[in-house]
Amino acid sequence: MSSVLTKKKIPFVLFLLCCVGLIFMWFTPAPAGVKTVGWHSFAIVLFFLAGCVFNVAPLSILSLAMMSLLGLTATMPSATLISFFGSAPVWLVLFAFFMAIGFRKTNLGARMAYWLIAHFGRSPLALAYVMAVCDLILAPVIPNTNARGAGILFPINQSLVEALNEPKDPSKRSVSSYLTLTTFHLNLIIGGLFLTSMATNPLIASMANSTFHISISWLQWFEYASMPTLLAAVIMPVVILFIHRPQSQSANLSVVRAAARDELKKMPKMALNEYLMIAVFVVVVALWATSSITKLDNTLIAMVGLTALLILRIISLDDVFAEKQGWNILLWLAPLIGVTEYLNQTGVIGWIKSVLTSAISGIPAWLAIIAIILLYLYVHYLLTSVLVHVQAFFIPFALILVSLGVPPIVATMLLGLLTCISPGMTHYGTGTASIYYSTGYISQKQWWQVGFVVSLVNLAVYAGIGTLWWKLIGLW
Repeated sequence: MSSVLTKKKIPFVLFLLCCVGLIFMWFTPAPAGVKTVGWHSFAIVLFFLAGCVFNVAPLSILSLAMMSLLGLTATMPSATLISFFGSAPVWLVLFAFFMAIGFRKTNLGARMAYWLIAHFGRSPLALAYVMAVCDLILAPVIPNTNARGAGILFPINQSLVEALNEPKDPSKRSVSSYLTLTTFHLNLIIGGLFLTSMATNPLIASMANSTFHISISWLQWFEYASMPTLLAAVIMPVVILFIHRPQSQSANLSVVRAAARDELKKMPKMALNEYLMIAVFVVVVALWATSSITKLDNTLIAMVGLTALLILRIISLDDVFAEKQGWNILLWLAPLIGVTEYLNQTGVIGWIKSVLTSAISGIPAWLAIIAIILLYLYVHYLLTSVLVHVQAFFIPFALILVSLGVPPIVATMLLGLLTCISPGMTHYGTGTASIYYSTGYISQKQWWQVGFVVSLVNLAVYAGIGTLWWKLIGLW
């Protein structure tokens, strides 16, 4: 008991020490070129980040505390604070989240997965690709890897491994452990494919807009991310099979296909609302893909899709009001997007850039670029949240890369894609990691070994093939 209390006390004590340091920072004169209100805002933002790193409270509470301090200290006008909740990128995520309710209510996601498994699940590798295809189809309108990976794919993955009936022995590599690992890692990879497939993607796009004045549409994000992400998704199941090949080849996968057919039989026949859900989904994705032609805003398109689902009674207002995870995202994502723009306007971002540029002067550019990319990815060994990763490290690391000659759009996409796969190295890097790890099929040693090898392959794909792809399409 005392050791548990000590573990809880130490982070809180460290957080309090950080707060003391931030109080001193508050009374320190602002650097040249930084407005006083900007300097004070920066201190309060650092308070929020310290709270996140030491996990002293939920993100939403810390976010509201940050906004309250900004308002009470008159550091930021109240009207500006409230306007954060009207941010278009935030509502793009929320509307997509609400549309995703339709996949759960209609069982469309599960039906699609079981159908594919019943017809194509003839080998462990084929099953891994089936799960990837399911994730890829759902990704455009479910902007959260936890919602897809834990809410939809994990129960399906569990029904597969239960059908195999393999012993939960972490010391042995099994088909069940292979499927668990591949489903988890593919979920993270596919999180980078669309602007709306992970909540941090719109945040990164917004930060890039505030910092570098570049705009990335839904279709542009897909174009930039498509080659490296799809290549990584194709390669990854093969890589994991090579380093984590099941020791027993006697697993009868026909039972998996039979189990999938049984699940399909339990479901009622496809109803009208499922067909309507498919139609709305296709129309929304098509409008996002053609927004450069139609000139329709991405957030407006998502709102139209949600409205259609409500009018067609595929989902209800009660479903929307009950979507706690979506409303939770509003409370932390909106302030973070807004405060980044304010820090840029008050000179803080420019000051950070000058400090970082001075810090790396004298180091060969190629060596500094490699070091920055490696550090950005592997710092997640110390983190449990991709949000904290982005908010704490994206702007400083992107500024360094740009100062070294990397084009802003390339730095944005590279760090954005690395953010998506960064939680894959540990069993605590994100919410889905702990859920998949808790199945008992994989030891911590195996999880970390596979995660590290996967991170190296992803790094090679994104930094190597990705950079060549961005050169080919004219980004640099």
